[in-house]
Amino acid sequence: MKFKTLADIEDKVQRIEHDNHQVLGKWTAAQNFYHLAAAFDASVEGLPAGFPIVARKLIRPMRWFITHIRFPPSIPIPESIRSKLEPPVKADFETQKHRLLVSIERFKAFEGQPPAHPVLGPLTRNEWIGFHLRHCQHHLSFIKLKVN
Repeated sequence: MKFKTLADIEDKVQRIEHDNHQVLGKWTAAQNFYHLAAAFDASVEGLPAGFPIVARKLIRPMRWFITHIRFPPSIPIPESIRSKLEPPVKADFETQKHRLLVSIERFKAFEGQPPAHPVLGPLTRNEWIGFHLRHCQHHLSFIKLKVN
């Protein structure tokens, strides 16, 4: 699965129903939706830097790769921004699915200056889109639709 547009993400999310998928990762579908919605919200509202300078110095040179090719797995969420990005244990499927779709639409409609990414630093709108495409591709790849 490789997303080329934000509409591809929306299409995948729309096809995921409460009873037609299995999850391969540590988070439920609802938790993945929560996390992705928070990332879309952060690309409009911003987040504090949060990540240690060492992490930023190591990861920032990979920004082109991350926004164009692949999101790296297992990047821990720093304590300082965990409350914004880490999903609650009991995230509700329908609520979080709706929240993600609304957050994507909000990002699409946003015309202001995008805030800096907490690790990658200042990103253009196209780089933010690339980030979201790769980030969603990573998280939604853990949600497999059941074949009837």
